[in-house]
Amino acid sequence: MRSSTRPQPRLNPIHRLIQDVTHAPASDLAQIENIMRDDIFHSTLDWQTREQLGAAARQAFALLNENREIYDFSRVSALAMFQQTRAEQTSV
Repeated sequence: MRSSTRPQPRLNPIHRLIQDVTHAPASDLAQIENIMRDDIFHSTLDWQTREQLGAAARQAFALLNENREIYDFSRVSALAMFQQTRAEQTSV
């Protein structure tokens, strides 16, 4: 008999690492990755060691939980600006 649960989507390697060290819900992984890039390293993540990435993931998850309203507002605002720009481009 088949299981009625959906298969879990595959996580990219950075999301897998974030989830492994923080046990964060899947819905937070992209936001944690962005905090790592923008607020902790101010750079890409490809030059960091696994240990540095793990420590940054824990720090980013703590920052997200402490300031969730600010991060959510920032994400929603950026999405709205993107959608507005896209709508303006398609109406030209």
